[in-house]
Amino acid sequence: MLQNIRDNSTGIGAKILVGLIALTFLITGGLSAIQFGGGEPEVAVVNDRPITEREFLRALDQQRRQALQFVSDPALIDESQLRASVMRQLVESTAVLTQAEARGMSFSDGQLDNVLLQTPEFQIDGQFDSNRFDQVIGQLGYSRTGFREWMKTRVIADQLNQGLASSAFAAPATVSAAMLLEGQTRSVRVQGVTAADQVVTATPDQAALEALYEQNLIAWQLPEQLTAEYVLLSRDAQIDLDAVDEADVRDAYDRYVAGLQSNQETRASHILLTGDDSLAKAIAAKARLDAGEAFAAVAGELSDDTLSAEAGGDLGFAAAGTYVPEFESALNALTVGQVSEPVQTQFGHHLIQLTEAREQTADSFESKAVQLRRQLAEQATRLEFESLAEEMANIAFSGDLEEVSELLGVDIVTSAAFSRDAGEGVMSNLGVRIAAFGEEVLERGENSSLLEIDAGVLVLRVVDRVEPRTQTLNEVRDELVRVWSAKARSDAATAAAELLLTQLSGEPLTLGRVASNDLPQPLVNQIFAMPRNSTDVIVLDSGDAWAVELISVAQGEGSDAESMRGFLASQYARQSQAALGNWARENATVER
Repeated sequence: MLQNIRDNSTGIGAKILVGLIALTFLITGGLSAIQFGGGEPEVAVVNDRPITEREFLRALDQQRRQALQFVSDPALIDESQLRASVMRQLVESTAVLTQAEARGMSFSDGQLDNVLLQTPEFQIDGQFDSNRFDQVIGQLGYSRTGFREWMKTRVIADQLNQGLASSAFAAPATVSAAMLLEGQTRSVRVQGVTAADQVVTATPDQAALEALYEQNLIAWQLPEQLTAEYVLLSRDAQIDLDAVDEADVRDAYDRYVAGLQSNQETRASHILLTGDDSLAKAIAAKARLDAGEAFAAVAGELSDDTLSAEAGGDLGFAAAGTYVPEFESALNALTVGQVSEPVQTQFGHHLIQLTEAREQTADSFESKAVQLRRQLAEQATRLEFESLAEEMANIAFSGDLEEVSELLGVDIVTSAAFSRDAGEGVMSNLGVRIAAFGEEVLERGENSSLLEIDAGVLVLRVVDRVEPRTQTLNEVRDELVRVWSAKARSDAATAAAELLLTQLSGEPLTLGRVASNDLPQPLVNQIFAMPRNSTDVIVLDSGDAWAVELISVAQGEGSDAESMRGFLASQYARQSQAALGNWARENATVER
């Protein structure tokens, strides 16, 4: 297992994809190279590594956005529980990071550049775009150097996680037992009672509301809130699509088509041999291939690139210029199906097979013209926009927003109230909120530095501040009544379902583990947790209650042992990672 961890921590499969390219534009220059200053407040220190307030707010913002994908009403999110969960995750991930660093795991700047180049979120039309990179990390509240540091620490921690996960496996007996459980069916009688249909005539008295109010005081807390004024220099306002000549669009399309034709994609497989005797091993492996052994079989057995070896050495499709020069040159000299002689790169010796080549298909002019026209318009106004933005920043630094507004002809906008955790409009951007709550803006009353968002760049100042407070019972009375009524309807549904337990009749339903007969999946999951020959009332999170009689259980017969083995291994891998996190957290020194 330890060797697995070491092997995976080298990241050979990732490093072979591209050469070590120094991306100086990721380190210096550009509008969004914004630093928020040092001496940030800390919310915790784990093994002498601090967790800053900004890191906490960023993680909280991301978790809240994810939660809102599953609930329609933000009021349903338990804020105290969410904060506790985020803090636990940050402490745990930081503890794992310190364990990885203590074991000498690292990630170079060159390797990081490779990863950033290949990240789809930072690309436009398959190519890395520095402006897109700035926009994405700016929304997360990062400077360029700050994001690089965060990315590097995550990769270092992930080396330990992935190395441990790759050691997971499922024993044959476990696979067989799981296959029987997977195919298991259960025969049941069920009848549901919908909470929303229950009529509750009673109303909560003052004592009941006070009890609900006291049970979760933190839920009624209002965070510190600010109101800000800002001026926004919009990118779209500078763009004039009508000013782009049709002939220029045609020329851009011709260049696009020519670029695709000269940049065919290739699919390659490789066998990587490392060590002092890598050439000798590569020659021996080539002899086996020449004798007729399948490339995938030899790669799976011998390749030191463990990630691609699992796929028979397959590296997938890649555009020209993806691989390091020596690898690229050898690949370009091959015909489909041909295997190269041993090729030396900085990673070792490779045997390379060209498995497929294809030209990328060009979109029609009609479908591509709108995008090309916009790109040309943006290019035409980019320098003007950057010049205006620089002038805007200079005036805001030494003057006020009124001067900026007058110079640029843009309005001063007053935001809705926002907190550190959430806001509307431009204040939904985490980087903007961090700047608003920064010492320069909030405590010293200065204008912010230039802040970049998707729409453009802005400068803000705080005009009002409301200290945090706990809402009174009267302020949240309506919400308390709603919570009490929902609980009363659920209790009524539960009582009705209990009466139904002795009255269940009719043909039983046969259920598999996948929801059947339109039953809610959470209900099916709990039915499969019931003991044989039992009855129960199952209450779901919605408040609905179900009377359930489990009549019989029939074991199934699984048919795909390989898929089950892979599934169990992935489950065990997640369990291993969770255990690593728990162990690292429990053995960490945490100061808050």
